[in-house]
Amino acid sequence: MSVAHARANDPSESAAAYNPEQAHIILEAVSWLYTLGPSSDEQIADLYFHHYVGFHWPICDWESVRKRCSDARRLDKRIQKVGTTKSSHGKTVGVYGYQELAA
Repeated sequence: MSVAHARANDPSESAAAYNPEQAHIILEAVSWLYTLGPSSDEQIADLYFHHYVGFHWPICDWESVRKRCSDARRLDKRIQKVGTTKSSHGKTVGVYGYQELAA
């Protein structure tokens, strides 16, 4: 999996600060975190910071991890929506987990 560049709709300061190597490591970490069980983006971001020291993952903004969740789902079709939950802000959000793909 790779994230080639910052999204076109990100502000210019985000694109300027984008580090493709760091984004790739975060993306791989997020993909692995989905193997622990179905989670919302918020839960994955929280898990990232729970585990990042032990795995030597990059220190980054919580929102950067949440954005890599979307990238992981786009790049790995096995990560599928399996339900919904409420975010910490009370918004209904998707819960995603690994699913077998039809042959």
